Amino acid sequence: MKKFTQIAGLFALTAVLGLTSCKDEPTEPAGSTNTYAVTTETIDGVEYSKVVGTINTDYTFSASTNWLLSAGVFVKNGSTLTIEAGTTVKAADDGTTPFLAISQGGKIMAEGTASNPIVFTTIKATPQPGDWGGIILNGYAPINVTGGTAEGEGGTGTYGGDQSDDNSGVLKYVRVEYAGRILGTDNELNGFAFQGVGSGTQVSYCQAYRGADDGFEFYGGTVNVRYCISTGNHDDSFDWTQGWTGNGQFLVVNQHTDKGDRGFECDNNGDDNAAEPFSNPTLSNITVVLADDGDASNTGFRLRAGTKGKIYNAIVTDAPKHGYRVSDEAPSTQTTDNMNDGSLLVTSSISSSTNASAWKDCDPFMNDAKNAVTDASFLNGYLGVYTGSEATDPSSLGSWFNSANYIGAVSASDDWTAGWTATL
Repeated sequence: MKKFTQIAGLFALTAVLGLTSCKDEPTEPAGSTNTYAVTTETIDGVEYSKVVGTINTDYTFSASTNWLLSAGVFVKNGSTLTIEAGTTVKAADDGTTPFLAISQGGKIMAEGTASNPIVFTTIKATPQPGDWGGIILNGYAPINVTGGTAEGEGGTGTYGGDQSDDNSGVLKYVRVEYAGRILGTDNELNGFAFQGVGSGTQVSYCQAYRGADDGFEFYGGTVNVRYCISTGNHDDSFDWTQGWTGNGQFLVVNQHTDKGDRGFECDNNGDDNAAEPFSNPTLSNITVVLADDGDASNTGFRLRAGTKGKIYNAIVTDAPKHGYRVSDEAPSTQTTDNMNDGSLLVTSSISSSTNASAWKDCDPFMNDAKNAVTDASFLNGYLGVYTGSEATDPSSLGSWFNSANYIGAVSASDDWTAGWTATL
């Protein structure tokens, strides 16, 4: 494992690598047909290690170095990128679309702490949503598209396969800011994109902050996530499609008034609503705080395109349109059929009386005795939980889930977002 700490600019870096090149030449491991370059660049008096290309060796981003990504930086199959706690990685302002993509068979080991999170952000002095492309993980887990594999939007890599327990590494205490570059119609990058990512991957304490598209998007796969917060993103806060079957617990949506769409946009496959494996995640302990960005169209949960899934202990508040909605596009009735046979379920959940409409086209949920409409006065922003008897203890759902016998994501007495997240 190579660890680079730039004490004397590129000369320290080249000494570690055993290079004799000048500082603007690429680094190319012997025998490789892929290249990555690490060069020293000074911007506004700050020295950065600028990374471009495909990393095809084990490599470490040290916390003592200022890192800069230019264009698409890939971590190749068989290679591991380790990122130390407290590291800041910035996206270049150089006319490219920077993003970090972990290829199938590659790994990222990004393990921050609450006091030393890992932060990915933009170098721009006045940051804006969409300044760069975000983090993409590509795995070998199943997806439900024809042929079993797909190409990620924005040229972010191939994903999909038959390895449900595939392992793309660890993301823990990682904040992604101002990502979600819009490249064109149906060609968009997100804060975090999990593309065919397997259950061996560990994802916890992650924040997508002020992105131009979705905060967290799941393209099939089996990855599980907990303690994740989507803050002020301009499209959906959480989005799944292509057969995601993972678990999620302790998830927060906190929208901003400037722009936003659904809290959760939940699809199976838009081209074939009955494609298998069905999207069928199990989620618990969710708080969705929406905002009106002027068009009064934001919905908490939009369940559509044939998705299945089980949702427990969720609350939606301040929805300009609907708290929860089930919808089909004719002639398909797959989503409604799933709801009616119980394979799509929302229970032990609240639609706040501050929502313009509590339930839309989902009478089984509205009539569930464990669901309710309340004033949600127990919430202070997204802090606070409801402890009534309607709650389901998620530890009863499987061994992966933590016990939390309440509705909502963040107890005011145990604020897991404190210290490492950015606020609106």
